[in-house]
Amino acid sequence: ELSKLAGRVPIPVKENPAEPSAKVNILLQAYISRLKLEGFALVADMAFIKQSAARIMRALFEIALRRGWSSLAKLCLDFSNMVSYRVWRSQSPLRQFADVPEIVARKLERKSDIEWDRYSDLTASDIGELVGVPKLGRALHKLVNQYPRLEVGAQIQPITRSLLRVEVTLTPAFHYDVEVHGYQLLFHMIVEDVNGENILHHELFSLRSRESDQEHVLSFTVPILEPLQPAYFIRVKSDRWLHSVSALPISFNTMILPAKFPPPTELLDLQPLLPQALGEPALSR
Repeated sequence: ELSKLAGRVPIPVKENPAEPSAKVNILLQAYISRLKLEGFALVADMAFIKQSAARIMRALFEIALRRGWSSLAKLCLDFSNMVSYRVWRSQSPLRQFADVPEIVARKLERKSDIEWDRYSDLTASDIGELVGVPKLGRALHKLVNQYPRLEVGAQIQPITRSLLRVEVTLTPAFHYDVEVHGYQLLFHMIVEDVNGENILHHELFSLRSRESDQEHVLSFTVPILEPLQPAYFIRVKSDRWLHSVSALPISFNTMILPAKFPPPTELLDLQPLLPQALGEPALSR
């Protein structure tokens, strides 16, 4: 049964299915892909995958976050959400809504020439023509506008040559619905270096339903690395929604750093005096 299941998963498994790592790989792919088991031999193992996979991925995300590994942290967070929603990252983000038909989701996935960021610019009639079902255009347009999306702006101010003050402005650009999003949404704001490997600052931002139409400002400081990098990147990523990420580069090309300060007092080239010159007998002993 495991060998048959290995032939149905989307990513080929080269190892022998009898090996533990290959078995976990096959079952995890089958769970995310919503494949049905033909027999009862793997039901207990699939139950373990269902209960533990998302928590393990979330733990790996927390470890990578504490170690300051940016790319690994983002990858683990995506895997955690893929397991939780049982949706692949390559599939349509609208699959995370329960009321999207499977046929419509597949039609959206075939339109790979249109990036997800451009869907918010489409009208209801455009989306209806895209899936070939004009009646669903208005409903899909509503779901696109409910998908969490934040607009990010930033202002920087160097305090010293090694410390940078950053003021980030976050503006919700979606329709908040309590029934869909709950009473709050969590976002991870990560400042990373130019290579996207090291986390320079991490902050958890909570967007409450009653504040969904307001502009939010966050202020913090980050170190200025030496040698000076051309830019930093601010990424605001949703804690629970795939593809809900906004990125903003902070260019240092026009930034003017403060001058390097000399020591407070320079050492003068003077001849040392004897203690008797102080005129205090107690000090000259």
